[in-house]
Amino acid sequence: MVMKRILMFAAVLTVFFSHAGHAQGKDKWIVVARTNDIDQAVGVSSLYAAQLTRVVELTSGEFATVVGPVQGENIDAILKADPSIGDVPRDAKVVSGEDFAKTVWDASKHSALAFSRYDTKTPAQFSSGSLRFTVTMQGDEDAPGATVVSATDGQSSVFNFSTPTDYSIFSSDAALIKLDPETDAPQLVFTRYTGGAHCCTQTWIATHPKGASGWSLVDGGMLDGSGYVFEDFDGDGTLELRGIDNSFLYAFDSYAGSLAPIRLFQLRGGVLVDVSSASAFLRLLKQDVARMEFIARLDPGAWKTNGFLVGWLAAKMRLGHGDDAWRVVEENIDSKSEFGPSICTTGESLENCAPENLQQVPVLQAIAEFMRERDYGPLPEAAQRFLKN
Repeated sequence: MVMKRILMFAAVLTVFFSHAGHAQGKDKWIVVARTNDIDQAVGVSSLYAAQLTRVVELTSGEFATVVGPVQGENIDAILKADPSIGDVPRDAKVVSGEDFAKTVWDASKHSALAFSRYDTKTPAQFSSGSLRFTVTMQGDEDAPGATVVSATDGQSSVFNFSTPTDYSIFSSDAALIKLDPETDAPQLVFTRYTGGAHCCTQTWIATHPKGASGWSLVDGGMLDGSGYVFEDFDGDGTLELRGIDNSFLYAFDSYAGSLAPIRLFQLRGGVLVDVSSASAFLRLLKQDVARMEFIARLDPGAWKTNGFLVGWLAAKMRLGHGDDAWRVVEENIDSKSEFGPSICTTGESLENCAPENLQQVPVLQAIAEFMRERDYGPLPEAAQRFLKN
């Protein structure tokens, strides 16, 4: 159950609590984590995105991740009454909030950006100055067609773009937001969902880069789940895009058992630039590691699963802790897992390789090669001896 939530982020948080005074009366709070590091507390809070959750500074100077308000005197009764809260650690406590000094992470200020839905019957429409934007979907509910986006300036057409048609009618959203600080007009962002049990949201961005003769359509890629979170993470006045690294899914474990690190992007001049390693986002990277390690606190068996270990390794490498993390990987890796890359012993492509000629790559070699091919910092020295070339 815990591992099935590992790719979830804070999609919508509605919180109406700003100081300790709101914790009075019959309301109680579940303290799910206490730490001296605010980033660890914020990272933990992301696992309770569907709940009322925040980080408070305690009178002791510690930081606490709390869920609530809740009704009840003990954890078991509260979770039985509201199982949607999810898993909490064994040492979680129910408190009335007397030692809450102040809120230091108010989830209501970090809510997911509100998008407008559109479908075959209802378009999404926006305006900015004299520009008018329209997002429509062709076809009908049984056979939804392409998304068509257009803009006009008075009686003049500014652009008209159309997407491929192989998408679901559901979870199709659009918004007019500012992603590139150098552009005069904001960007039109719109999405389509592929459908299926657990797959992907495709994102496109219509933008007019500074100095360009006209508008262009940027392919934002296809991400697992609901796609990007848009927020001004570095406080520069324009929004960044936070997603996950899809390449980790199924790479060394099942979908439910795979852990994907976050990736961060900025739109600059009509190009999405990966800024995951920029110093301005260091706190987000620390929070991502805290999220992962709290998952393992809830389910210690995660430390013995390859999908968790590889995702955690990447996140730790990005913080410069790769050598220590690799030692943990070596100690806990499941070398007999059926997940992982294979090679064809005859030299043919995997698609044309006979089953008897498929040979699985030794898992530590596969992990070392996998990490070498991705931008998560220097490969740990101990991992380099597993490389074959």
